[in-house]
Amino acid sequence: MTYLGKGRREDLFVLATELNLKFDKSMTIATLKDLIIGSENYDEELTKNIHSTIVEDHKAREENLRIEEQKEKLRIEKREEKLRFEQLRLDEQKRKDKFELEKLRIHLGADTSKESHTKFLVKEVSKFIHRFDLKEDISLYLKLFKRQAQRLNIDQENWVSHLLGLLPTEVSHIIAREPDDKANSYEHVKDLMLKRFKLTPEKFQQLFVTHQKAPERTWIDFYHELNTYFNGWIDGLKIDTFNKLSDLIT
Repeated sequence: MTYLGKGRREDLFVLATELNLKFDKSMTIATLKDLIIGSENYDEELTKNIHSTIVEDHKAREENLRIEEQKEKLRIEKREEKLRFEQLRLDEQKRKDKFELEKLRIHLGADTSKESHTKFLVKEVSKFIHRFDLKEDISLYLKLFKRQAQRLNIDQENWVSHLLGLLPTEVSHIIAREPDDKANSYEHVKDLMLKRFKLTPEKFQQLFVTHQKAPERTWIDFYHELNTYFNGWIDGLKIDTFNKLSDLIT
């Protein structure tokens, strides 16, 4: 009967219920033991087997509960781990988005700065050189343009884009019909314009005789302008000796 003394009070309550015994929830293990042993139909072997089954069932329920609690703990840990990884992923994505946004801001800032700088250069070029007139000497105009572009430190690869803004529409259309690689080459555009719009010797003579210094030009500019008109005049007439030159001006 020592097995009853080693049992749990809850197990003895169940055992008393199985044996149809009346008991009170306030009873202790000792009083429950006395109640069971002192019952009229007490059978030690039967009672022991019933008690053993109750204890085993109780242990099995506790083990199942422990296993379920362990599983729940693992599920919680797994869920928390997943949440941590998701948070890390979101943080990393935010970091990347922030980095890309900053790159975009820098890029847009650079583009805006570049665009503003380009507009400034266009204004500067047009400030010192007027729009080309088809009645003018194209070779002189290109020399003046080149000098201003170099003075403003404009990259030669951008000269054509600046030059187009100073040319009449019909001239721009001629350049636009060229292949892209040639249309963006200043040397090609210059050669094209020199061949297309070269003035006659008579026109060079007229410009040389009537040319006056413009207020916005320097005396050096004026010298180059006269020199260009004079050279265009004599080169067009193939004046290559002093005698021919003497005959021309006398």
